[in-house]
Amino acid sequence: MKKIILASNSPRRAMLLNQIKLNFEVIPPKIDEKIDYNLSKEEIVKKLSYEKSFAVAKNIKKDFFVVGADTLVVKNEQILGKPKNHEDAKNILEFLSGTWHEVITGFTIIDIGTSRIITEYEVTKVKMYELSNQEINEYILTEEPFDKAGGYGIQGLGSLLIEKIEGCFYNIVGLPIPKFYKSLKLL
Repeated sequence: MKKIILASNSPRRAMLLNQIKLNFEVIPPKIDEKIDYNLSKEEIVKKLSYEKSFAVAKNIKKDFFVVGADTLVVKNEQILGKPKNHEDAKNILEFLSGTWHEVITGFTIIDIGTSRIITEYEVTKVKMYELSNQEINEYILTEEPFDKAGGYGIQGLGSLLIEKIEGCFYNIVGLPIPKFYKSLKLL
């Protein structure tokens, strides 16, 4: 398989590609990740994943695959980003506490050699336990919420906050590995 360039700043996406033993290097994209609220949630993640992939692919001359991805956490049509501070993290976790939300990840694979492009997305439903103020505050003190959309990391201590999921676990981490790998084999 061709070498992959991961157009991402996410250590979790790199961890997932390492987990499935893919040969890749990381080149973070330099884009302004603006959300177009006129688009559907699914179209937003597909568009941002394409923009990330394209920003890196346009500078690559070798026959590689370039992969970009974007993840949103959504509850009641409200997009929840990465917490800006402790207060914001507390508000997000209180909002998610005891309820279902969606994690939507879009990914784009650009085959530099053939110029073929695949853009897909995956939706996973997540139910968080009802959390006490103490549980929320203790989790925030770990600092884990601050670089993650929705303010939690299911692959870390945030796993203790999750009651159940419906769909792909890896999607919540940042890349729906089964769908991604099937798409990669199509190119």
